[in-house]
Amino acid sequence: MRRRIALLSSFLACSHALVAPPKALQPMQPRRAADAGAATTSDAPPATAAAPTAAEAANGHQRKTAAVFGFFGASDRELALIEKRYAKNGYECVVVPSPVKEVARPSGWYKNFRRNARLGKEHELARHFDVVHCMSGGFLNYYLTRGAGVPLACDTLLLDSTPILPKPRAFTTFARQFMRDALPFGKVVDLFPQPLHLFLIRTRWSVTAFRLRVQHWFLRRLGRHPCAWRDLTTRWLRVSSSAARRGNYEPIVAHAARVAFGRAPAAPPPKRAVFLHNPADPY
Repeated sequence: MRRRIALLSSFLACSHALVAPPKALQPMQPRRAADAGAATTSDAPPATAAAPTAAEAANGHQRKTAAVFGFFGASDRELALIEKRYAKNGYECVVVPSPVKEVARPSGWYKNFRRNARLGKEHELARHFDVVHCMSGGFLNYYLTRGAGVPLACDTLLLDSTPILPKPRAFTTFARQFMRDALPFGKVVDLFPQPLHLFLIRTRWSVTAFRLRVQHWFLRRLGRHPCAWRDLTTRWLRVSSSAARRGNYEPIVAHAARVAFGRAPAAPPPKRAVFLHNPADPY
């Protein structure tokens, strides 16, 4: 609960960045990016204009668009608050939930990836947005969407909070801190050795990866996977399951970074990326 309150408080406190001139949504200069150590940029057009007012929208000005990938376990009320805040600042906003069961475990990644690959260009996010905002946990959801061939493009990729990477160590760190914050006696988690916790997660992911490979093989033989998206899912599953089997997750982490910041199978890279980095973030 404290984690959710902190995330929402941080979002509301920074919401003025969406009002003109939105510094977070302007192209960053190389010197500024180097000094900050928290933003990556590419050749960008002139600074983003201010979000239009309701009166301007009524006069024919096109509203800016935003897609927000919510944080882990966000309630409908919390997601609605985010959408309302964007709308107040002149944005047409699509808020995408990040269910823990689907974004925080390999079996959920497979289900998410398969569904996105099946929808492809018919996906509700298959278009260009001015801003894609990834909150805590939302980065993985964004990666699974673009990686599955959904043509999700944006001018600005905004990473709000530390991105959780697809590897056991990142999830172990997140899970332990979440339990410390969420449970009445959260400090008892420190009695459970972190190396043992990490070992259990690694083992579970390895077993799950083997099961998914077998399941996918049978579904392909039964013709349950149309060719249009079957091959894309198969290639991704090979990369992710091989990482789990070998215990080396760097290939899947590198793939996630390439899809998020570079060219995805059906989408160009973001024009700029902005990191809202908090060095004191224990997650």
